Order: sequence, then C-alpha cells, then structure tokens
Amino acid sequence: MILIISLYEDDLIYTGNNKKMFEGFKESMKKMFAMTDMGMIRYFIGVEMKQESNGIFIGQQKYANEVLTRFGIDESNKVCNPIVLGYRLTKDESGKLVDATNYKQMVGNLMCLLATRYDISYSVCLVARYMERPIEAHLEATKRILRYFKGTVNLGILYKINEEAMLQGWLDSGYARDNDDKK
Repeated sequence: MILIISLYEDDLIYTGNNKKMFEGFKESMKKMFAMTDMGMIRYFIGVEMKQESNGIFIGQQKYANEVLTRFGIDESNKVCNPIVLGYRLTKDESGKLVDATNYKQMVGNLMCLLATRYDISYSVCLVARYMERPIEAHLEATKRILRYFKGTVNLGILYKINEEAMLQGWLDSGYARDNDDKK
C-alpha cells in the first residue's frame, strides 16, 4: 500500500492506492487539526487538475492567462513555436539594455509554467541564461515564448488510466549538430 502526502503551507493533498488507508489518514488528521475536506483536487499551487474518465489532466491555463495579462501579451498575436529555428541569442555587450527586473519576472513566471509544459523547456532555459544583463534581443525572445503560450494555453499533461507509461523525448537536431562540432 502506498500513501503519498504533499504539504504546502496550509494546504495538504494525498494520494495512493488504498481507499481504506485514505479514510484512516483523513480521520486521524481531523482529530489532530482543524481541517476541511474539499473533495477531489481541482487546483494546487498554480496547477489545475481535472479528473476525467480517461485519466487526470494537469495544466496551468488560469496561471498562464494571468501571466499573459500581467506582461501585456494577452492582446498580442500568437506564434506557432516558442523560438525561431536557427536563431542564436548571444551576450552582446553592445546591445541595448532592458529593465532587468521586468525581464527576471517574465523568465521566473515562465519557469513556473514548466511544471506542466515541457515543450518550452529549451526556450525558457535559453533566455534564463541572460538574466544578469538582458538586452532587447533577449526580451524579444522571451516575449515570443509568451506569445507561443498564448496560442497553446490549454495544453498540459494527461496521465491516462491503465496505460503503461512510456518516456519519449525530442531533440532539436540543429542543436545536437552544433554541439557535435565542438567535441
């Protein structure tokens, strides 16, 4: 039997594989603490969970929309990919500096969205390299990721019921080729 418990500030969620154990745990917690059972989880630390007949879907649509509004991207056009293929960001010392605080906030919010959106991992990690001294090109690349998010805000992860998990990965072959040349 497995019981997994996650505690964040004053919120607690639990899961596992034995309903009898759930009830025992819940009753023991109610005896020790003032606790409200809010039923099946729907939202936890910025992640939305939808329990559907085919599995559990997790996403961050609400949070993503808040981020888009916060940075004024909600009125921008969406794009089909988070980064332009072949585009290279550099530490250009002569580039025009932008507000580093705003840039760090954008990148930080994007990092929070990585919890359910692995498709932006490479792009977000790329722009995060330039938080010390961001220039206009870095800001534009970051805004492009947000514009990509605008068109894909409803995406997330679906954990299917009774389906064997299979790890899959993708690689930008241009990136691999460039790094092979340096070996």
